[in-house]
Amino acid sequence: MDKEFFSQIDRVEELLTPQAEKLDDEVLICECFCVSVGDIREACKELGAFDLKTVQDNFSLGLGCQSCIKQIDSWAHKIF
Repeated sequence: MDKEFFSQIDRVEELLTPQAEKLDDEVLICECFCVSVGDIREACKELGAFDLKTVQDNFSLGLGCQSCIKQIDSWAHKIF
C-alpha cells in the first residue's frame, strides 16, 4: 500500500461523510424576536460576516428566553 492508496481512502471517507442539511429560509431560529434563517442569511451577506456577535447585535438573539443561543450548535452550521 502506498501514499496514493491512503489518500484515496481519505477522499472516499470525505465523500461519504454526510453534509449538513441546510435549513429553509422560513425556519425560526429565535421565536422571541421572530428571527428566521432567511433573516440571518440576508444580514450576514450584507455585512460579510457570520458569527455569534454579528447575529446578536443585529437581531438581539439571546435577550429573550435564550433557547436560540443554547441550541446554536444545532443550527449554526446549517445556515450556509
